Amino acid sequence: MVFRDRDVRTACVALEMDSDAFEKLRRTQDLFRRACNLLVEIVCEDAERKRRLWQRYNLHHAGYYLVRETVPELGAQLTCNAIRAVSAAYQSILANNPKYTKDKKLALPKIVFKNIGIHLDARTLSFSQDHSSATVFTSQKRVCVQLCPGAFQQEILNGGKWRECELVYKRGKGKSSGRWQLHIAVERKLELPDLTNLKEEEIEGVDVGENNMAATSDGQLFKAGKLKDDRDKFLSHRARLQRKGTRNAKRKLREISGRERRHVEHVNHVVSKQIVKQAADNGKRLIVLEDLSHIRERIKAGHKVRARLHRWPFRELQQMIVDKASRAGIRVM
Repeated sequence: MVFRDRDVRTACVALEMDSDAFEKLRRTQDLFRRACNLLVEIVCEDAERKRRLWQRYNLHHAGYYLVRETVPELGAQLTCNAIRAVSAAYQSILANNPKYTKDKKLALPKIVFKNIGIHLDARTLSFSQDHSSATVFTSQKRVCVQLCPGAFQQEILNGGKWRECELVYKRGKGKSSGRWQLHIAVERKLELPDLTNLKEEEIEGVDVGENNMAATSDGQLFKAGKLKDDRDKFLSHRARLQRKGTRNAKRKLREISGRERRHVEHVNHVVSKQIVKQAADNGKRLIVLEDLSHIRERIKAGHKVRARLHRWPFRELQQMIVDKASRAGIRVM
């Protein structure tokens, strides 16, 4: 059985403030970025990784006082938060790149932080009693900001307990100025569905595939032809630009970076939402998914087929079904 007893969603809330507060936040973000890049240098100095500086505890002991001396205006708590951010970034690299765990002598890459979000906790962020405004710690005293959530964000904020936040600066396009957002994590408890006296008609099976993104036991099909065509277009576009290798081609590659991933994620969101909504409307209490663990290792095929399988986002779709079903009170197996 797969079920989460807690659900954490993030509300991206726009902030309003005066020009003085805006500049103070920008100055604080610049200091936070400098601290993070300084900590990256400390991690990369240990080329043989004997000190395990990607771990938060070890990095704190190795770099805390150096950051406090180099960037004294940042403050003690934001220094700790910078250590947290760098540690999380390197642990993500280790988790997603098995080559670093297989070869212990392989040096970790040097991360360059640019427009980094500032992690805020109870010591650096305080909300007003009615949660309409907040005070944020900066390098030049605290500043007051107004929260301006939309209807969708307000629904998330009203649904649970507010946890830690991330202060994010969104750059403007063209000549438009940027804006600040507060990404608030909202946690709520989920009710564990009861499966006693479960009937056959209350179970729905979902089969995921390459030609059909998903097929339910009720006969509903979600075709993958359009998505496959779109992904092939993205692939051929990238291949043409990589073959060309000019400065403009590299600039275009950076510009379109992540576009395919965002498109696929959006399609998976739409399909998983429809599957769970249909299951809830039909009174289903259990959704059964197939186990596709290690499918890439099990299938022996040529380069083209393996490349296609590696781009098949079945795990992401299954995880989205689990998340949405948990919120709807439906168990997943």
